[in-house]
Amino acid sequence: MKIIICGAGRITDELLKRIGENWEITLIEKEAAKLDPFPGRFPSVVRLMAEDASSPVVLQEAGLAEQDCVLAMTDDDPVNLAIARFAREADINNILAVVRDPEMLSEFQKLDIWTLSLASDTARKIYQFLKDPRIRILALGEGDAELMELTVSSQNLSRLQDMTSQRDPEWRVAGVLRNNTLLFPDHPSDIEEDDRLLVLGKSGLYAVFSDRLGEDRPHFPRTYGQQMILAVNDGTSCDATGLLNEAFYLAQGTQIEQIKAVHEKSASDIREALSRWSESLRIEVLEAEDGLNKSVISIAHGTDAGIVVLQYAGGSFLQSIFGNRLVKMRQKLPCPVLMAKFTNPYERLLIPFDGSQSSRRALEIGMDLSRQLHSIISVVTVVEPPYLHGRSSSDGEWERYILNQVRELSRVHNTRVEEHVRHGNPVKEILAIACDYQLLVIGSGEKETGLFSIDVTDILADKAPCSVLLA
Repeated sequence: MKIIICGAGRITDELLKRIGENWEITLIEKEAAKLDPFPGRFPSVVRLMAEDASSPVVLQEAGLAEQDCVLAMTDDDPVNLAIARFAREADINNILAVVRDPEMLSEFQKLDIWTLSLASDTARKIYQFLKDPRIRILALGEGDAELMELTVSSQNLSRLQDMTSQRDPEWRVAGVLRNNTLLFPDHPSDIEEDDRLLVLGKSGLYAVFSDRLGEDRPHFPRTYGQQMILAVNDGTSCDATGLLNEAFYLAQGTQIEQIKAVHEKSASDIREALSRWSESLRIEVLEAEDGLNKSVISIAHGTDAGIVVLQYAGGSFLQSIFGNRLVKMRQKLPCPVLMAKFTNPYERLLIPFDGSQSSRRALEIGMDLSRQLHSIISVVTVVEPPYLHGRSSSDGEWERYILNQVRELSRVHNTRVEEHVRHGNPVKEILAIACDYQLLVIGSGEKETGLFSIDVTDILADKAPCSVLLA
């Protein structure tokens, strides 16, 4: 295979490192000094010419008509254009030109050749990064097609499954990367959370997906389901007015379609209180048949539950040792759970953030809620003493790493987030700042705590002065 490369810059150097010895390369560069690093380094380079590659005489001397490929990669666009024209006139099949000035791109495209537009391609990648660093887009051909890779999160799973079930003339799902393995799903329901979705389509894929996953997507809690499950304790321990006010405030603010109110037998008078709201919300009243908690869990799994709401019943020392009832209940539910302490409306939301997957989920849910409820959202990061976790935090490296994650999510979701950094015991510091907020959104991990292991989430849910959402 024979190839002429015009231009001896850094791109050429990197390219030659990848080209095998089966190529016969003629390298042309006007400035002789730029050719000095190449002799002897690359066996594929059989000829060096310190000439002006835009001259047809030089190209003819280089054996233009015998070449399989010509690369015009000088740092001068008019020179690259002249090289490409002469190569096209010589009926060379494979021609590529580097274009630095976007305004000249159309002139190159008239020749029907491959182009590498440095400014346009780089700007496109940077813009996409600024919009959402979790999405990668590769331009194909002359920019008329794109391959997009995006992460499937719990927030967009149902929406992506719905989108991929509808045939669209603009794009197709090409495959899925799951645990570094390429798969080809047979059905949209085969797509799972944390998959990397590969989408092949026409240019502008990012705009299509950002619009449909952003403006048109159902917001929390409807990303989990359309219904709210409201758990009502017996009449002696339940503040029906406070519980209903907070539940209906959240339901109306987030466009929940229906409430299933589950009550114990002794709280049968709740039907009268619920009837006052039946005109503005669809409400179904159910009596718990097998204990309130078991009934709520069963109903949540049997319907499209978006959130479970229950009243805070008070904590105890034994609960902190054996595990908070609320946290264990969340682990059995298919959706987040709100522990109502009657601190609505949620004018200020607080999210503890430590960079874990559960705290990222909590922050994304909190930002979604803040937009719907027009709330102010804050993040608190607590830097623990080094002896508690074994890492040195004196240089602030971990703190900067965590705040960079917060700012990345803030940029992706286009939501302003207030940042608070505290030093000391996480529970103490978070509870102290929570006094100024109406809702605490906490990420709940999947692993249950062991005996005598006091989980931070348990204590925060119990001791927080405001309502708590376990995400």
